[in-house]
Formats: sequence, C-alpha cells, structure tokens
Amino acid sequence: MGIENAGSSAPESWHRVADVAELADGALKPVVVAGNLIVLIRIGERYGALDNQCPHAGGPLAEGTLEDGRLICPWHGREYNPLSGKCEGYDQPVRAYKVEVRSDGIYVAL
Repeated sequence: MGIENAGSSAPESWHRVADVAELADGALKPVVVAGNLIVLIRIGERYGALDNQCPHAGGPLAEGTLEDGRLICPWHGREYNPLSGKCEGYDQPVRAYKVEVRSDGIYVAL
C-alpha cells in the first residue's frame, strides 16, 4: 500500500497512529501526532492524513463527511481531496502528510 501523499521536505519522523482494523472504509479519525491534531482518512484501501483544521474557516475536518471521494468541511462545506488536501478553486490546501500501512499499523510522517 505504501506512501499515499507527500508532506514537507524536512527530515521525516514516522509515528504509529492506528491499527488497520480501527479504520473502516469511509472513516475519519482524529489523531494527535507529536502534538499536531490530524484527521486520518480511509477510502477503500487508500489512506490520507491531513491537518484537522480547515484553512478556510478553521472547521474541524474530522467532524466532516466523505462524499463522492471528497472530504467536506462541517462548517462551510468546502470540499478537499482527502489524500492531497487540495481544494478545487481555492489556493490554500489543507496540509497533507505521508501515510504508510505497515504490518503492525498505520503510520504518519511528520
């Protein structure tokens, strides 16, 4: 399954955030990674990890919904790609982090 998306170019530190069985298809799970609140997302066999705060209005993305492959902000309905954090028609994406599925769980790189 491997790396799903890119984060920054700084040295990476991988953090185990969940068991694979914890996240059902279509699930959003808030996790704290090294003091950062992140939403972990599963779409089929693909996983994403984004900052939990919507850059548009600060909405908690882990309280949003997944609809037609898009993560919908619960406050104003802004739609984000759950793997890349990009938003069509909006210049400021949500920060995305690399995700790896390993034999002992799901890991996110900071």
